[in-house]
Amino acid sequence: SSGINAEWPLRPGYKVVKQKIFYDRWPGDDRWRDLPLWGEWQTEWYHAPTAADGKVPRNEFGNVELFKPWMLPKKTVHVDLPGTYALARRLGIDAAHAVVGFEFPRCRAVPMTSGVVVCEEHAETLRLAWEEYNNNQAKKQEEKRLKRIYDNWKLLIRTLLIKEKILTKYEGMSEDKPGAKKGKAKGHIHKFPKKSHRLDKITGQMVKKCACGLIVPIDDEEEEL
Repeated sequence: SSGINAEWPLRPGYKVVKQKIFYDRWPGDDRWRDLPLWGEWQTEWYHAPTAADGKVPRNEFGNVELFKPWMLPKKTVHVDLPGTYALARRLGIDAAHAVVGFEFPRCRAVPMTSGVVVCEEHAETLRLAWEEYNNNQAKKQEEKRLKRIYDNWKLLIRTLLIKEKILTKYEGMSEDKPGAKKGKAKGHIHKFPKKSHRLDKITGQMVKKCACGLIVPIDDEEEEL
């Protein structure tokens, strides 16, 4: 015997074998312990508990083990929708994560959850709240997209106005040395040095500026470079 205080079922195992402990989870224990094995005739089907007073029955970790559909506690519903646990807490609805399996990254057992388990009387309320929440999120995303479009147009119009102002102010001036005879201005080629790149305070987008004052937004591909 390994000396571990384990509460085995009242019915003794059909056979007892030695199990090697790969990780020292029990300080002071040796590397081997007794492991009882039960035959199929010594087992019975799992009986799911019943929810009462609006509370979902849980395991010792606060979750509901839902490896099979018939493991769902009675008088409860599995709401398999993303983000429902936080929403249920916000509404004051008792909910528990539904553990549907396990993952084993780096030899560690990590539970896989999918949705929540709530009492039958709260399931419809949670679904309606989830639909309303997602509709509101979609509206916010659309408003954010339209705001970015309008801000880009504002930036473009402001840039064109600045360009027109500069061309009007310096029209006819020569690019030669001071004191030279004024003549028709030479054609200007816009150049945007790397040091001119900055974050526009109005739109929150990266822009670049020419020496003439022209400001244009930087596209995503150019920003990555």
